[in-house]
Amino acid sequence: MPFGITALDFAYKLHTDIGDNFIKAIDVKTKRVIGKEQKLKNRDVIEIITRK
Repeated sequence: MPFGITALDFAYKLHTDIGDNFIKAIDVKTKRVIGKEQKLKNRDVIEIITRK
């Protein structure tokens, strides 16, 4: 992924439906919520939560 990509940007890279229905992202390692505008770092592992 490009340097400086946000959790929301990443969701849209996966699929537009995932980006459109994005609620939040969770850091899998720490279980903390990541804001949609937070920039991801190298080796971050996130879970994206969406509306159904």
